[in-house]
Amino acid sequence: MIFMSGDREGAGLNNSGYLLDTDVLIAFLRGKNTNLKQRMNDLFRQDIPVYMSIISLGELYIGAFKSDNTPKNLSLVNSLKERLDLLELHEDTMMLYGEIEAVLEKSGQMIGDFDVLIASTAIGNDLTLVSGNERHFKRIVTLFGQLQFAKWAIN
Repeated sequence: MIFMSGDREGAGLNNSGYLLDTDVLIAFLRGKNTNLKQRMNDLFRQDIPVYMSIISLGELYIGAFKSDNTPKNLSLVNSLKERLDLLELHEDTMMLYGEIEAVLEKSGQMIGDFDVLIASTAIGNDLTLVSGNERHFKRIVTLFGQLQFAKWAIN
């Protein structure tokens, strides 16, 4: 099921928890999008489970090490990591990854491996994947199904 950012307030969100894609985490860390910051803080205040994939953590570390201010950005990443539950990769996640990757490849609609791993983590843990990248994740919803997806404006 796909939910666009323009849908009714709270659409696409449930109380079982959310897996935040890397683009949402980066936008939150940058702090320039007040609506995103408010949405995230609302989730934290409501004690709704919010997760980060180990894949996204790796991507955030890459960004921090590539930045002009590595110590500051590492500190931001580590502070965010303390606020979110971290989801590791497991064998069942990797099986889902293989299945989704095969479906995408057969249809000629490949996307990045990290996005498929993050989507597999969301599906395997019955979480809503929150991202600003509808284009990639819509392919998984359309071809594979099962992915609960919410698009949030990140700019």
